[in-house]
Amino acid sequence: MDSVETRYAPTDLIRALDAIQRTQARWLEDVARTCSNKEPCFREACRRWAESLSLIQLHLVRAEQRLLHFLLVPEDRRPWRDLPGNPRKHDRRERFAHWNSLILPYVQSLRISTSYRRIANILDLEQEAVTADVITDLVALAEMCENTGEALDRFKNLSDKSCLEDLAFYHVLSPWKQQGMQALLDTQRWLHAYLRQHDEI
Repeated sequence: MDSVETRYAPTDLIRALDAIQRTQARWLEDVARTCSNKEPCFREACRRWAESLSLIQLHLVRAEQRLLHFLLVPEDRRPWRDLPGNPRKHDRRERFAHWNSLILPYVQSLRISTSYRRIANILDLEQEAVTADVITDLVALAEMCENTGEALDRFKNLSDKSCLEDLAFYHVLSPWKQQGMQALLDTQRWLHAYLRQHDEI
């Protein structure tokens, strides 16, 4: 008899991926609306963004755990299949330009410093900190949410879910880990530092 973990693993993984998609979409909508409307209360936007990005991080961790449970299901019950359909071809420069054109003017209009000090490995006591910019991180996060959201949209429209493993690992979790996690963590730190500086948390 299958364990409870393996019996419901596919459904649990799909739910975890759905949570990522919903949270990413809400955050992108919030960023677009906030920047387009030039919301004057940046601290309020910071609080919302910090919460949304924390939720994205939580859902990514949960999805990774659900994928591990899914891999316990016998292979003959989870046949491998690549995510079908041709992804829409988007030039990364176009996506960068789109989000940069929204985020940069808004944050610059607030006249706040967006630079911060980044250390790639906090356990390396000899490592020198480098100067980074949170606007670049926010744009990178928006790109990542768009890219992974597109793959999740393609999956949602399929009746055959046998490509679940491919979707979760190659199209969501791996891109986030390899390209988005540093920006996610650094942006969260910056948002919380900004709110602490203004006695908001």
